[in-house]
Amino acid sequence: MCSSVHLALGSFVAGLTCAGVLFLSPFNARPAADAAAQLDNASPFVRCCDVRCTLDQRFVDTLAVNTAPVREQARLIPFIEDGVRRGVFVYGLRTDSLPKLVGLKNGDLLTDVDGAPVVDVAGVDAAFEHLRTTGTSRFAIERDGQTTVLQVDIE
Repeated sequence: MCSSVHLALGSFVAGLTCAGVLFLSPFNARPAADAAAQLDNASPFVRCCDVRCTLDQRFVDTLAVNTAPVREQARLIPFIEDGVRRGVFVYGLRTDSLPKLVGLKNGDLLTDVDGAPVVDVAGVDAAFEHLRTTGTSRFAIERDGQTTVLQVDIE
């Protein structure tokens, strides 16, 4: 099932379409002050098809200047099992949040990005920076006992 999200970034997944439809909308590139405003209307900058999403480069650059609004859209907590850090547990996702737009769900356990283990919140920050600099990343998550890989690309 392919989908492009048609909701504001702060409210996440809804309004679905298929086959790589490109949604265009004016983009205002005023960096830090506009990061929160961009999150409130991120849907034009996020396209998803199954477990693969594409983010608009200008949108990502705006968020990179001020990541605080993104951090407020979900709670991340290191998950420790038998004394070993296994990943970062995702919960408290806001309905229209960017993490939800790219496919994360409450209860997901983010375990690695491009093969590198993610064991704390700093690892999540490093994963975002890696995505921003390389233009593509694969996020391994455990959901309902199954491992799923979400791919995020930047264009």
